[in-house]
Amino acid sequence: MVWTEQEGRKAIDRLGSAGPIPDIILLDIVMPTMSGLEVAKWIYGNKKEIKVLALTMEEDDNNVIQMLQYGVKGYLLKGIGAEELKNALEQVVKFGYYYTPIITSNIHKQIEKKLERGNAPVLTSRENELLLNLCSEMSYTEVAQKMFLSESTIDTYRARLFEKFEVKNRIGLILKAVNLGLLKL
Repeated sequence: MVWTEQEGRKAIDRLGSAGPIPDIILLDIVMPTMSGLEVAKWIYGNKKEIKVLALTMEEDDNNVIQMLQYGVKGYLLKGIGAEELKNALEQVVKFGYYYTPIITSNIHKQIEKKLERGNAPVLTSRENELLLNLCSEMSYTEVAQKMFLSESTIDTYRARLFEKFEVKNRIGLILKAVNLGLLKL
């Protein structure tokens, strides 16, 4: 069975319906209405039997690691050839995963960063930007405007930061980031 969906929210709605589900999903990170990271996280929590391959233009180290944390079985860049895509799909069916040099490289980089920074969580560039903006007197609405994001996207990033830092509020987030050496006051 083959079907396509361009929007993250619609993909989740479709996967959550009673209809048949695919064995493998090719998932981009950048999608309207809901990011591929959020879709992968939903699939990981609700439909673990679906294998997900990231197929994206995004080479950001943090995106690779987050996708792997959400159960993605491989991470491919859109510039690959048809033969590599075919090979990746076959590997996922046969072995359950497909690790490319980009995955291996990023895993090693993340391990090195963790060793250097101790227990500090790994942040995406947008999460870092939000963390810095939260150290101001700006409201969440003002931060959203400054970052050219919707308030709901800011809420999602904020919730991710709270989860990564294991805190319950903005003050706790900032204090923990300072204690970990990620921020200087």
